[in-house]
Parts: sequence; C-alpha cells; structure tokens
Amino acid sequence: MDQQDTQRQRAQTEQHSIQRRDDAYVQADIEALLKDTEETRLRFMTQRRSRSFIAMTVGIIALLIGAGGFGWFLLVHYDFLSALASISVAIIIPIILNIWALRPIKAYRDSYKSVFMPRIGQAIGGLKFHPSRGISAKVLSKTGLIPSHDSYDAEDCFMGTYKGIRVILSEARLHKKKHLVFDGIFVLLELPSEVLEGHTIITADQDKAAKWAPTRWSKLQNVAFNTGNPAWDRLQVFSSAPDDARLLVGERLLKELAEASEVFDKSPLSTALFRKKFIFMMIPFEQNMFEACSVNVPVTTSQHALKCKREIERILEIVDVFELYCSDEKTTPETIG
Repeated sequence: MDQQDTQRQRAQTEQHSIQRRDDAYVQADIEALLKDTEETRLRFMTQRRSRSFIAMTVGIIALLIGAGGFGWFLLVHYDFLSALASISVAIIIPIILNIWALRPIKAYRDSYKSVFMPRIGQAIGGLKFHPSRGISAKVLSKTGLIPSHDSYDAEDCFMGTYKGIRVILSEARLHKKKHLVFDGIFVLLELPSEVLEGHTIITADQDKAAKWAPTRWSKLQNVAFNTGNPAWDRLQVFSSAPDDARLLVGERLLKELAEASEVFDKSPLSTALFRKKFIFMMIPFEQNMFEACSVNVPVTTSQHALKCKREIERILEIVDVFELYCSDEKTTPETIG
C-alpha cells in the first residue's frame, strides 16, 4: 500500500470516532434534521416555481417578439441577417431563463450534500462525510478484486474510527470504454495491528470466482469451509496462506458477510484481507444511498435515513469480528464461530 495514501487517509479518519447509537436516539436526531431539511426543500421549491413562471412568461414574450422581428426584417426590409439575429436572440433568452430557473434544484442538491449528509453521519454515530472523496485508486490496485477499468469515480464518502479500526466507505463506480463495470460501495478497514497473514479473498460472486480462480487468483489456494448453513457456504475463500486463513475466517465472519449481502439486496460482495492489516470490501449495489430526492417530493419520512443507518451498521458488525482479531491476535474458528 502506498505510504503517502495510507498516511493521508489515516489522518482523515483518526479524529472521528464512531459510536453505535440506539435507533430511538438516532430517530430523534433525524426527525429534527428532517424538519430542517423539509423547510429548506420548500424554500427551494417555491423559488423554483417562481422562477419557472417568470422564465415561461418572459420566454413566450421573447419568442413572439422575435418571431415578429424575424418576419418584419425578412419580409418588409429583406434583411436576412437582421431577421436571423432577431430570432436568435428570441431563442437564447428562454434558454438562459430556463438555466436560471433550474438553479434552485442544483442548490437544493448541493445543500443536501453540504448540510443533510454531514448531519446524518453525525446522527448515525460520528461519521465524517466527504461528498467527493473515496478510497485511493492505488489502494484498490492492491486488493486483487477490482475488474479492469478505464476510470474510477468515488463520492459520498464516510470516514471514522470504530473500536480502533479506521473505516472508510463510499459509493464507487468503475467504467471501461464508457461501459459501467461496477456500481456500488467500497469499504476499507485498517486494523491497528498487523494480524493478517498472506492475501485472502472471500467472495459471494460465483461468476468472478469461476473466472478469476484459474487466472488472477492462480497463486491463491481454495480454502474449503463447511458451516452447515447454505447461505454462508456460498462464500468461497481463496488465500496465499491457507492455514492462517482457516484461523482468521471462521463461521462468525462468514455469517456477517452473508448477512451483509442480504442487507444490500443479496449483493454478490467480495472481501480482500491483505497487507497484514487491511480489509477491503466491494459491494455491488445499484441503489444510490446518499442522493437527494426530487425537490418536489416532501422530506417527511426517516425511513431512508434509518435504512442508511442499518446498512452502515451491518458494515460495523463486520468490524466487530476483526476487533476480536486485534484483541486476541490469532483466534480459532471455534472461538469466533
């Protein structure tokens, strides 16, 4: 892992300690936040409607005058250039007015990212929100999980420290030749001590496992687990240190990963344990968790916010498993199962 990237991301997360909070307390904070957000939405919606009325009225008048001017210069004076200029100005005016009328929508979305989402992060438990950050591309290249791509876009990033483990999660998209090859969530955990041996991959993506096991993962050995639970057994494990993987990957971790997959709409998620203390998760998930609704839709329910809370807390449940490794170092599967 690039040392500069690691130090920068560590500095960004170490000041923000995450605390798990009861739904009742979160609900109270979110209700107050929703009230403020609804007032903001109404203000921008009113502004949008007022501007739209002005833009439509003035635009129609401009087009009528422009059409009249076009006919006057062309048919009366035979001045084609003046006629063309007249109709061009008449067309440009509505375009400019329409752009002006749409600005409240952008302002509302910007307010959602600059005000609402940071407060959601705090309400959930002290997460710091960054609208335009994500996990470093240099870090991604070390995971062994990222498909071939030409561009990487990350946004809506939450950062914090939970039980001594640094947490970064963001929405992410990968494109290749303008085609979307991944849309979902990236998560990076950094343990406070080096307890992971080798490079281990755990995946619920059967297609990826079948395609990459003999190619990109050819140096990794398939580590068999039989938990007796079909939902957990569908996770395949590959590792360059199979004996250590059998110690680190127990039933509890497989259970948490399988349940995380269910929370994220049965996502075929994949996890990499690498460079002794880093855990990376990629979760295909097409829903955009952190985007503002339409300015015309009332912000009257906390369901979306609490859903975000449940999804983030499912990730923290996985952190709980690795917190045991940090405290006990090498823990047997019987202990963590």
